[in-house]
Amino acid sequence: MKITKFDHSCFYLEKDGRGLLFDPVEYDNKLPDFDNIDVIVVTHSHSDHFQPEVLSRIRGKNPNCLVFTAADNVEATPGAGAPNAGDKVTAGVFELAFFGASHAAIVPGQVPCENLCVMVDGVLVNSGDSFDLPPRTPEILLAPVSAPWMKTSEVMEFIKAVRPKVVLPTHDALNSSLGNTIYDNWIRKACEEAGAEYKDTHLGEVA
Repeated sequence: MKITKFDHSCFYLEKDGRGLLFDPVEYDNKLPDFDNIDVIVVTHSHSDHFQPEVLSRIRGKNPNCLVFTAADNVEATPGAGAPNAGDKVTAGVFELAFFGASHAAIVPGQVPCENLCVMVDGVLVNSGDSFDLPPRTPEILLAPVSAPWMKTSEVMEFIKAVRPKVVLPTHDALNSSLGNTIYDNWIRKACEEAGAEYKDTHLGEVA
């Protein structure tokens, strides 16, 4: 499986010539004109993860692709499915196992929205904007770098709880290059304690 990082929390997974997209958004970089997408996962409704016009353009090029999102985002995403925690789905060449339920709180005691977490092929985990633990240990974990809903110590503990082999940074558009360097140092420390490799590439092919 080849993994490419785009803006913020957008990742492209390619397997056997087919693709999976997480949270397709565009900020500094325009996404390619993908024509091989089997599945798109939009973890939740916030605008740094869900840009309807970008999603619509990609779906236009890939009319048979499946789209999955959190239940409270389905109305804004016509034709999308809203899996429950524990559901397993085959989408083209990808096997998806869904878990989790809620976006992490920004204001204590208030849940901003629902959040969809997924494990792909039993190998890669994307927990979206949450620290929900996957059903089993993955090889690869997408770990958030910076967000209004988290502290650095929380993602460090999350990495140590999941104990993946490889950690890739996500949710990083809020940072400058200097900011990413600072956060990378702390997250790398947690990876060392968890026995994981930290690949600190913030844009481009990472695995």
